[in-house]
Amino acid sequence: MYIFIVNPVSGNGRGLKVFRKLMKSKVYQQMDAKYYLTEFPGHAEKIAKLVVQEENVKAIVIIGGDGTVHEVINGMGDSPIPISFIPGGSGNDFRRGSGIKGSSVEILNRVIKGENLLNYWKGNYHIDNITKRQFINSMGFGFDAEVAKHANQSVYKNFFNKFHLGTLSYCIALIHVLLRFKPFIAELKLDGKKEIITDCWMVTIANHPYYGGGMKIIPTAKIEPNNMPILIIHGISKWKVLGLFLTVFIGKHITFKEVDLLQVENLSVNANKRIYYQVDGQTGSCETCTIVKNKKHIQIMGSNF
Repeated sequence: MYIFIVNPVSGNGRGLKVFRKLMKSKVYQQMDAKYYLTEFPGHAEKIAKLVVQEENVKAIVIIGGDGTVHEVINGMGDSPIPISFIPGGSGNDFRRGSGIKGSSVEILNRVIKGENLLNYWKGNYHIDNITKRQFINSMGFGFDAEVAKHANQSVYKNFFNKFHLGTLSYCIALIHVLLRFKPFIAELKLDGKKEIITDCWMVTIANHPYYGGGMKIIPTAKIEPNNMPILIIHGISKWKVLGLFLTVFIGKHITFKEVDLLQVENLSVNANKRIYYQVDGQTGSCETCTIVKNKKHIQIMGSNF
């Protein structure tokens, strides 16, 4: 049986529209399938916890945005059930990062045929020595997290989502946050080696290049089991930050002298104050966090890689 977990409000209602269209297709009607519609934030995670206990589940197909994928993988834990993703959100960076292309029917056809299984390694993170969770795309601390928070709470996000221009809300939020953002002091442990960043703007870890709706935040990032690519921005002027982010879509920001790119197996972040973080586009605040790669891979169905 194939299980569909659908977020009907993702992408300002796009998730439900995608699923309704898919239900009319011959490939869906011939499947042994069951679907769940999420009803509130965190519901996809609760559904996934129940689904992994069912028998004969061939795959979980997620229709929604990156936040929905985040909830599902945390609900699944380390279950070996494969997943697939049919984009219905505003950013859909998981689609880009895992090479899922084509229409919803084309993606589902590849899932049914069992073609192009992709091994994928998630990240584990531990917030303030309390909360342990997993991320599928990326995790960031500082400036980009405040931008994500501002964009998520903005009145214009839904407007841009109607026209599939979700990235514009991120760009507007960036300018708002830029005017008031204050750098922080970060004590980093990179594979156990301590480093102090006194004028830190952001620290970002990614499983693939994309975030923020198509920005190539770490263009060299690869899906791999051990190393984690890390980007650090520090000691930069506010107006140069604006110029830096204008080049993120083509990945040229890594040429700025204020940008460091590293590869580590584990990382800890300890800030001198409470700072915002973003994980798969969802936001919160913390003082400390540790991040490592999850050694157990999951399988992504329907990829073009």
